[in-house]
This record gives sequence, structure tokens and C-alpha cells, in this order.
Amino acid sequence: MPPPPPETTELGIDIIRVSRIRDSLARFGDRFSKRVLTPTEMAYVRGRPETMAGRWAAKEAVSKVLGLGVRGIGWRDIEVERLPTGQPAIKLHGRAARRAEQLGMGRVAISISHESDYAVAIAFGVRTAGGRFLYPPDIEERLSEREASLMKRFERLRGLAREVAVTEAQLAPTAASRGAEGAAREEGTDA
Repeated sequence: MPPPPPETTELGIDIIRVSRIRDSLARFGDRFSKRVLTPTEMAYVRGRPETMAGRWAAKEAVSKVLGLGVRGIGWRDIEVERLPTGQPAIKLHGRAARRAEQLGMGRVAISISHESDYAVAIAFGVRTAGGRFLYPPDIEERLSEREASLMKRFERLRGLAREVAVTEAQLAPTAASRGAEGAAREEGTDA
């Protein structure tokens, strides 16, 4: 697949109601936090719903930059760090790090904001690899048998489409010259 144009940018944004996070924390407690946050994040969040909602939105936004969504990566594969300046920064682990490497994305920038009702985050990354679309590196491991069969069919169809395009390109000059010969015969001249 051809590489993307130089400095192809990816943007992700997410907004969430703080009440959804508050309700989940009340219902599931630490189990919910441990599923979504790394130990370092848990130490910073300390059960505060607004702060947790900001981290949630940030992870969703970053997953969109990586083109997979959180289901394709995992909550704890994306970590929101707090720099000494107070600025949030993204640290990628596991599948998220492999995906960023696959895309040639060295850094993902993040901005988070929250108030009493909503939290929002926007993430931005520049990629230098991959084309318009790029399957995740571990896609084969995560596909069911039916999905794997469909993927093979799509690959076969793409190959056939390439063959047809090549054949059409080869036949185009021949068809054009035949068309010119036929027109010349109709006019009674030699081609």
C-alpha cells in the first residue's frame, strides 16, 4: 500500500457525561477503575469522577487517532500521564504502542477539559506510514474463523481487481487503434 501523503494528520475527539462515570464508580468501584486505569492513573484520579471522565475521554480520543477504537486496543494500553508542568501526555503500551509504530506515529498530543457535567478530550497525531487504511498488526489473532474467511475473500477480490485494471490498461491502446481504423473505413480512407 502506498505511504500516506507527508505528515498525514489524525484527529480524535470524545465527550462524556461525568454522571456516567460517577454512576459506574458507584456501581462497580475499584473494579471499574482497575479495568480502565493504570496504577499510576489510579493514584492521580483517586476516585474523582470529573478526573476519571477526563481520562476516559482522552483514551477514547487517542484510540480514534490510532484508527481502532478502544475495543481494538484496550483501556490500559493508553496511559494519560501528568507532566511536571501539569500538562497531560500520552504513554502507549501493548497493542496501542504496536499500532502507533505501525502508523509511524511517534507521539500523540492530548488536551483534556472537564467541568461538573461533561469531560472532553482531543488527541492529535502525525503518521508517516500506512496508506488510507491499514489493518492492525495483530488482526489475524483476533479474527473468528468466519471473519478470517471473509478477509481472505476480500484480499482475493482486491487481487482480481488489480488484474482487471492491468488487463484493461493493456487493452486500452489496442481498442483505441481499432476504433480509429473503423472510423477511417467508414469515411473511406485508410488508417
